[in-house]
Amino acid sequence: MNLPDDDHLQRAHTELGDPEAFFGISGGRFLAKLSLGVLLLGYGIVANYLWWVHGPATFGHFELLLLFVLPLSGLSLLLHMYRNRGLYILIYPTGLLRLRRGEVDSFPWPEVECITLKVQRANGAEFTHDADGAPVACWLPVDVPTFKLWDAGLTVMRTDGVETHFGSALSNYDVLAERVQKRTFAALWPRARARFLDGERLPFGELEVGRAGVRHNGKLLPWREFKELTVAQGKLCVKQNGKWLPWALVDVISVPNPHLLFALAEEALRLRLPRKEPKPRPAEQQERDR
Repeated sequence: MNLPDDDHLQRAHTELGDPEAFFGISGGRFLAKLSLGVLLLGYGIVANYLWWVHGPATFGHFELLLLFVLPLSGLSLLLHMYRNRGLYILIYPTGLLRLRRGEVDSFPWPEVECITLKVQRANGAEFTHDADGAPVACWLPVDVPTFKLWDAGLTVMRTDGVETHFGSALSNYDVLAERVQKRTFAALWPRARARFLDGERLPFGELEVGRAGVRHNGKLLPWREFKELTVAQGKLCVKQNGKWLPWALVDVISVPNPHLLFALAEEALRLRLPRKEPKPRPAEQQERDR
């Protein structure tokens, strides 16, 4: 694998060997986004000068878009590219390595506690199943925005609280998001599935799932009434059979490990689980025995 001429990158390659995948910001992509940001910002400066000094200087929704939204988008694009300069991601079977201008962070897959995704739309998750139909891999497909780079992103957090964020400015960001989801799914899924089948309730931000169904704001949606999970306009939609409106609607970025949530929902429907309450804690059991 041909890697850029970077000291830390070459050292990682020497010590750890060839990564199974490598991600960074290509020179062409960086220059293209940088040029677009400069053009939008320059346009905003010239347009505002002409409009307020030599023009009618009126204000409305159309003026808001042309005079403020577009140049501010250009500024945001420049800041986004600046934060991601010199960033390299190496994927190994044992974990993820993040290199950025001399900083090195490692995220071994067994030490990853959760991931979060910022994605605008997804009709569902994609799966790889074993011969019995059980999921062995699950991931949410992500889009790579051409302009609104801030509409997509991936955050990986270790059990010690250290986290790192990857934006869609990276080349092949969709492939990176898929690989990270697959690797973390393999590490997190066995325990999550075992807890779920044992009757525990698993929290996913504002949502909670268990053998009885999905819970949100004190309400329960039994699995027999559950239809599907989708993502639209950055919102995770929990849909109910026979209903037009979503049963629950939450920001998808606020849901930790959304790929596990989608997999548990599929598993509940596949196995048609009977309701099973969690095992009582010792204190609760003593109280019942009185």
